[in-house]
Parts: sequence; structure tokens; C-alpha cells
Amino acid sequence: MQAKWGTSGDFSIRHDGSNTYLQDAGSGDLIIKSNGTNVKIIGDNDEDIARFTWNGSTQLYYNGSKKIETTSTGVAVTGNIATAGITSVTLGTSNFVAGVNAGNSIVSGGNYNTVVGDEAGTAITTGDDNTAVGKSALQANTGGAAQTAVGSGALATSTGSENTAVGYLALNHSTNATSNTAVGYRSLDTNTSASNNTSVGHLAMFANTTGANNTALGQIALRNNTTGANNTAVGWKTGFAITTGTNNTYVGREAGYNTTTGSYNAIIGQACRPDGVNSNYAMGIGYNLDCGGSYTTLGINTTDTRLNHGTTNWVTVSDERYKKDITDAVAGLSFINALQPRTFNYKAKGELPTTFRAYEEGSTEVFKDTTTQHGFIAQEVKAAMDADSSIKDGFKMWSERTDGSQEVGDAALIPILVKAIQELSARIKVLEGE
Repeated sequence: MQAKWGTSGDFSIRHDGSNTYLQDAGSGDLIIKSNGTNVKIIGDNDEDIARFTWNGSTQLYYNGSKKIETTSTGVAVTGNIATAGITSVTLGTSNFVAGVNAGNSIVSGGNYNTVVGDEAGTAITTGDDNTAVGKSALQANTGGAAQTAVGSGALATSTGSENTAVGYLALNHSTNATSNTAVGYRSLDTNTSASNNTSVGHLAMFANTTGANNTALGQIALRNNTTGANNTAVGWKTGFAITTGTNNTYVGREAGYNTTTGSYNAIIGQACRPDGVNSNYAMGIGYNLDCGGSYTTLGINTTDTRLNHGTTNWVTVSDERYKKDITDAVAGLSFINALQPRTFNYKAKGELPTTFRAYEEGSTEVFKDTTTQHGFIAQEVKAAMDADSSIKDGFKMWSERTDGSQEVGDAALIPILVKAIQELSARIKVLEGE
């Protein structure tokens, strides 16, 4: 029986009782064989890729050459898979490439690579287990292994190993670096040989060249770092200006944004930063703080308290130029005499008022400390303050928390103790006849 199939020419179709055959009417070449369930391509195939089944096996061909065969027991990869534009994938095993010149240098030893995109992985020769998706992704990699590049130009110049780059031009200039992770538009773009960096965010660590062991999480975090090492920056614009500074830890939007060469700083809080671009050992927690080098600073804006490292004295601004209505304080010995120093022990958490945050129903665990304490009772301090007209509203020795528990700040007594000592000194002079 003769049949016309489109305009491709004449074909003959015949059936032998078991199988149906499609043959070229001119040459007699067998094209397709079918038994009603399976289809098998016998001769050349004009399509780039053909997929068909035969006797329980699903087979994938490229230009008539079988590349993958799957059966009920698994997948047998008999060669590489390539699509149009691939010219010279030769001896590697189990590679998948797609795109003009993608992976076209893979030779013996280059195995298990997935390369998709024009010019992607063009230099891979013996590298294994690489994944490149995007134009020019992993373009210069030769023998580097276990690299993942997703995005146009990602890891384009890399010859290293075990790098991961996701985003346009991420790790674009990396050469022989290893173990870097870059996620985001141009993240770690100019990194060359530095290793062990993690950069996540738009332009994060963009300028880094040889600085190693850094972590940047956030848009433009560590944006200008070049050779600085061992820095950690978490938040938008954190550590933005660092160039060569090392061992800094900044957490919070714009934290440490001004540091350039300063090192060994640890700061948490939005816009908190060292008080100088090259300050060292500044520690701080709060909001919008200037944190002095070799100080720990706590607070908000200019309302801060700080401690010089190695000392026990917390200090705050006391400059005369901040103050007005300055007069001599009169609270002194009379208030001190009204206070009652006590010894006491703390109750179990289950004995506390149920409104207190520290309350735990049925708990026999002692609150804070099991040893006997010396101190004041907050309610007695408040009573002494209320009874003394010389105590002004700004006195912060006593306060109350939101759960109703009352607290005492003993350090607030220092000016009053000084006044009491002065009063006693004056009395002693009178008694001594001076």
C-alpha cells in the first residue's frame, strides 16, 4: 500500500500481522517500526531529539544516536546529551549541555556536568559535577569541580572548585578561589582568589578581591570591602564602607556603615557604628549609637551609657554645657538615715505574684540566687523618697516595671552619699574645734 505523508515524499506502509512498518518508498530504508504499543525509530531521525519506547524501554536519541535508555530497573546513560549548537562534547560521561558552544570542550574526565546557556561552561575539560545555567555561566572553568553557577555571567572566569554563584555576574571575576557562596545581583562580583566567603544580597561584597572568610547577608552589605577578612555583616548596608578592616561583627540595618579600616568591633542595632572610621574594639547595642573604641556602649541616639573595657564604671555625658538651672543639692544625710539596709533571701519562683514575669506555677526553683543578699527593699526606698522633700523628680533610685515589680538602682545614691559625707565632715570639724 502506497501513501503520501505531507510533502516529505513517498512512503510505504506495510503490516506483517505483528508489526507495522514505515519505509522510504524510494530507497526502501526502514524508518519506523511499531507493534501497536511500542514505537522504534530504526533509521536516521531528522529531529534533534526523539523520545520513544520499545519493549518496556524508554529511549532518548540525539540525531539518531541513542544517549539515554530507561527501563523498569533504572536509567542507563550511554553517552552525553547535547542539543543544537554543540560541536565537540566527546568523551565525558553523563553530561547534559544545551546552548551555542555550551560545554563544547568537555573531554575524557569531564563527567556529570549540566551546562545550559550560550557559551556556558565552554572551557570545561576535565571538571566533574558542575552545574552552569545562564549565558557565559562558568565560562572559563576547566578542571574545577562541584561548582554551581546560575545566572548570566555567574562564575564566568572561575577555575576554582566548590563555589556557588546565583545571580547576574555573581562571582564573575573569581579565578582560583574555592568554597565561596554568592547569591544576588553582582554579589562578590570582583572577588578573585579569596575563599570561604558567603555573600547574599544585591551587590553584597561587590568590591571584594582577596578578603577571605567574610559573611555578608543583606543588600550592599560589605559593599566596599576589598581585602578585609573575617568580617560578619547582617542587614541592609551593614559594614558598607569597610575596605581593609578585619574581624568586625555588625548586625542591623546600616550597622557599622562608616567603618573603613577599623577592626575587632562588635555592634548590634540599626545605624549603630564606631565613633571613627578606624576605631577598634568598639562594642555596642542600641539604636543610632556612636560607639567609642575600647568601650561598650548601650542606649538610644545620644542617650547612652558606656563602660571602658577593663573597668567597672559605667559613665554617661555629664558636661556642664548640656545642663541648666544648676543649684546645690540638699538631699544628704537625712535621706541616707531614712534608708534601711537589709539582708534577705529570694523566694522560689512558684511563690511570686502571678503577674510577675518570673512566676512559674508550682516551681521550687529559687529566683536569682540562693545565697543571702545585702541591699534595699524597693517599697521602703520609695517611702523614704516620698517623705523627703529634698528628693527631686528626676531621682532614679526607684522605678516600677510593666509587670508591677519594683526595682532599685543603688548607684543613684552616690551624689547623696557624697552630700552626707560632706555634712558629717562639717560636723566633725565643729566638734574638733576647727
